[in-house]
Amino acid sequence: MNQEQLRKEYLRLTRLETIKDCSDLLDIYLKYFFEVIKQNPNEAKTHAESEAELVNQMIFTKIGHMKELLNGFEYESADGTKLNRIVDPTVIASHIRNLFETVSMFSLVYTKPSNDDEKTILYNLWVSAGLKYRQRFDVVVKKAESQEKLDKEKQQIDDLKAEIENTDLYKALDEKDRNKIQSKLKEKDYKVQFKDGKVEFLSWQETVPVMGIRDGVMDTIYTYFSLYAHPSNVSVFQFADMFKKEENPFIYLTTFNLNNFFFLLSIFIFDYIKLFPNVKNTFEQLEKIEQIVIDRQNVFARDESYSINDEWKALG
Repeated sequence: MNQEQLRKEYLRLTRLETIKDCSDLLDIYLKYFFEVIKQNPNEAKTHAESEAELVNQMIFTKIGHMKELLNGFEYESADGTKLNRIVDPTVIASHIRNLFETVSMFSLVYTKPSNDDEKTILYNLWVSAGLKYRQRFDVVVKKAESQEKLDKEKQQIDDLKAEIENTDLYKALDEKDRNKIQSKLKEKDYKVQFKDGKVEFLSWQETVPVMGIRDGVMDTIYTYFSLYAHPSNVSVFQFADMFKKEENPFIYLTTFNLNNFFFLLSIFIFDYIKLFPNVKNTFEQLEKIEQIVIDRQNVFARDESYSINDEWKALG
């Protein structure tokens, strides 16, 4: 591919004017994630890192399911009445919201912490939150082996709390900030960051700058996707305007939503390579255009300091 062809294909895969453009870009991400899974099976050195590898696999399946969603659906009733093939942007928005939370979690737990104690506290808060939510099922447990598992998890929750409290960082916090950590343990939440020796609570939307995303790129994006993930009145009345025959606005809304999906995928790819540097070798086995498109999505969402490599310079 010469420079002119490279530029043309780059513009097509970043402007994303059609659903086919989006589908082709999804294929590039699917290719990359599958190669990472296949070529890098033993990068983890700890249990926490082994779970990070599982998150990478989970995101691969999310991309695959997004590919299926883009196929849309059509319907024909028994009397021959037909619904032409459509893609529902509200379903896609809900899927992107899930990816947002996954990528945000990964950043908070695996790449944002600046030292081992921060890593321990964030990881343990995350694990504890998940286990505590599962403890809610103790009211419907019937089998003895299931109850035994819940009992073991209760002990694990206690152990996670003790490990947090035993870190030098936790011990050095003032009482107010130690109480913040304790409140998150009780609330089954982990969205905090350490800043200037203090504990700061975060909402999902407030994780956007924590991930290094530039102002103006995804400032209110979580709220936007939440409107569709929940049966809000806004999601209902906007749905009424999505499928007008003359305009097909659902196509524009789908491509707009997927722009954010690709931002999040590229953010995760950079962060995953930061955690597992050897994975960069797999990334650089991709075709030049594939490397450039993935890299530039991340750089556009963040800034040039987050560039994975210099292949983009081939654009001239």
